[in-house]
Amino acid sequence: MPLITIEVADTVPVEKRHAYAEAVNAGLVEGLGMDVEDRFQVIHPLPADHIVADPHYLGGDRRDVVYIRILMVKMYDAATKVKAFEAIARRMEAEGVRPDDVFIAITENTLDDWYPGARGVR
Repeated sequence: MPLITIEVADTVPVEKRHAYAEAVNAGLVEGLGMDVEDRFQVIHPLPADHIVADPHYLGGDRRDVVYIRILMVKMYDAATKVKAFEAIARRMEAEGVRPDDVFIAITENTLDDWYPGARGVR
């Protein structure tokens, strides 16, 4: 049950923001093998001047970065996470986001750290 936060410039139209969210979900379904219904996302449109990314760090060519933060249970190996990164980036590119402008960070915790609503109490 990943919790996804997408930070994007407020100049990106609402429909495109939702397409980005679809792309991230589809990438996680493909890359991690998670259920398509396992979808919990927050989209944060921010003033463009509040999104800062060095344009050339590590040889990149960044222009309009979209930050994607994934909070999830630690249960995937590095190779599986790479598959997810690649699937998300490919799907974001299909929505018009250049691969250099996709920035993904995963934070992991344990099942004990989640409360998914009253029916999820263990």
